[in-house]
Amino acid sequence: MTSLKKTFIAATLALVPISSFAAQQLNEEQANSMQSFKSITIRGAFYTDSDYIMAMSKAADKEGAASFYITTTNISPSNDTLRIVYAKLYKADAPKAIEKEESLRQFEGVYEYPKSKAIRLEPFDIVRIRGYFPTDYDINQAIAKEAASHGAYAFYIDSRTELGSNLQVAAYLFKKDAPERKLQPENAIPYDSEAGQQALAQGGEAAMQVEKPGYYSPSSFNEKFYAEKFNNKVIDKTTTTQTATTSTSTQTASAVPVEPQRVNRYTVTLPDGRKIQELNDATAAKMVAFNTIKFRGYYVTDQEISYQAGKRAIDAGAKYYHIARVAHDSNGPNITVFVDLYR
Repeated sequence: MTSLKKTFIAATLALVPISSFAAQQLNEEQANSMQSFKSITIRGAFYTDSDYIMAMSKAADKEGAASFYITTTNISPSNDTLRIVYAKLYKADAPKAIEKEESLRQFEGVYEYPKSKAIRLEPFDIVRIRGYFPTDYDINQAIAKEAASHGAYAFYIDSRTELGSNLQVAAYLFKKDAPERKLQPENAIPYDSEAGQQALAQGGEAAMQVEKPGYYSPSSFNEKFYAEKFNNKVIDKTTTTQTATTSTSTQTASAVPVEPQRVNRYTVTLPDGRKIQELNDATAAKMVAFNTIKFRGYYVTDQEISYQAGKRAIDAGAKYYHIARVAHDSNGPNITVFVDLYR
């Protein structure tokens, strides 16, 4: 979703080829794996993402950096072309990042992973239990007992579904040496878009920018996928009477299937059920819009802006949209929103 100041974290920025300058842009994963030697800021009138990325590459060159990572970029409320861009710089021989010592909780001798750690690792099993758990501690204890019986080193509780007075809880189990998951980059081109199909037809480096089958969402697990992979059943911790009253609910409480190879994007849903997804800046920069529309009005929240943009994009026949620019009126509270449309 866009921000009124057009502020975003560089996880949404793509690797953009820089032909004129040597310093190359890093993605978030690459930047987090190294130690930065300096942070810099540039200001200027940049009309496109490529403009300020090239300007940052030039500035990084002057500082003797081999690469850079853009952390934030702001648009001035008084001038929508004036941007302030912040970045971290890295040497060619930058040392590896120092991993912070984790402080993890333990239950029944099994560690509890936070989502930020669990999402990067491949689970070896999934546990789903149903029962009455009055507190979070009870949930953790029950899951940890199951995890320990499976020989798990750690667990991560991913979902909780209320079934009357009971809960159905799903958790992923990990070995100590769990392999890394193949995560889909946040800035991947949608494979069902025109740009995605063209890139796949082109092959080579272009095809590598498209969503990849078999790669996982970087923001969520797919419970149905893993439950089927491990032939997993719900473990019922309730009494016989409770089981009879909740068995039907269990069928309806299953997680909604999510295609493993799709990136979870912000989605606008209209009252009639039509949906459209918003592209981040990095993904949009890799695609060619078939049209650009604009609308003007007074909107207080980012959600309002995104909804209005998505509604107009759907009516214009788009599959995806990207809020390219938000211009603030000099005399009044209204804004003009520019939206790029993609098929």
